[in-house]
Amino acid sequence: MAESLSRRELIKWLWRVPVLAALLGGGYGVYEAINVHFLKRNPAAEPEFDRVADVAVGTVAAFSNMWDEVAFELPSGAPNGGPMPALAVRLPGPVAGGLTVDSGVGAPSAHLVAFSRVCTHQHCIVVLNRDVDAINFGFNYATDGPKLTCPCHLSVFDPMRGGRAVSGPAVLPLPRVRLELRGTAVVATGIERA
Repeated sequence: MAESLSRRELIKWLWRVPVLAALLGGGYGVYEAINVHFLKRNPAAEPEFDRVADVAVGTVAAFSNMWDEVAFELPSGAPNGGPMPALAVRLPGPVAGGLTVDSGVGAPSAHLVAFSRVCTHQHCIVVLNRDVDAINFGFNYATDGPKLTCPCHLSVFDPMRGGRAVSGPAVLPLPRVRLELRGTAVVATGIERA
């Protein structure tokens, strides 16, 4: 009789396990939904950079038009320990951590910024997407200008907002790459500290 009673008590207790698992899973899902949709992190107002070996990006002439881009690689820093793909782009306005240079008009007029191309969600490679309709429809993000997009999980990053994640599962901004001007050469010299 005592053995039968303890089995009953065990069965009474065991029905709670799947209920607790469902509650915990649902709670975690709600947390992740809130995190992804409402708690995206802002990039630092004044980025701090870790020094990397100098990498030639290109000349100022390579950025003659708005949204011109140059892809390059930093010697290390990727999540796998290898070279880190990066992208420099000319923007319509200045961005913290960027570089403003004379584009040939005798005054500072070209605003350059560079970012790591490694998505902060699951390390896929982001690209500069100039097709506003594709971003609006394919990435489900309403925009009126080019954005950095990740084709793997549809994250969207805004280069005009310092690489901030604005849509998709990515929460952290893209790390910025420090650019310096040496004569007419644009050189990458650092990566934003995490």
